[in-house]
Amino acid sequence: MQWAREVPARLLAVKRGAIEGLARDLTQTKPRGGRVPIKHGNLYRSLLMSTTGMPTIAASGTEFKSEPVFNMGEVQLGRKVWLGYQAAHAARQNYGFVGTDSLGRTYNQSGSGFLEAAIANWPAIVRAEAEYVRNKVMGSK
Repeated sequence: MQWAREVPARLLAVKRGAIEGLARDLTQTKPRGGRVPIKHGNLYRSLLMSTTGMPTIAASGTEFKSEPVFNMGEVQLGRKVWLGYQAAHAARQNYGFVGTDSLGRTYNQSGSGFLEAAIANWPAIVRAEAEYVRNKVMGSK
């Protein structure tokens, strides 16, 4: 019976840890072995977690000065969580862009695919976090 009472806390620990793992993946820059391109760091710093809806894209030129911080206390079982980039150039960096933009600049830029790569890693992130929580629980017995 005690084990059954502990299941929700364990599930919540896995959910929170997996979201943190996904956020790490989404902010891992190319120089650090990730896929997120970095020139000034504004893109990865624009990642935001929300429990109310997808974060909105900020005005072009918005500077994100601090490292992303996620309040895992907001993450609860049965509640959705969104992670999204606020930087206006996030889609262009991820998917690429060929053509002339609204400012008249011409680009032939291939995408980095960092979003799809992180999404593809989600099952492995969840498995690793579940294993971590299981080992932590089993190790404490």
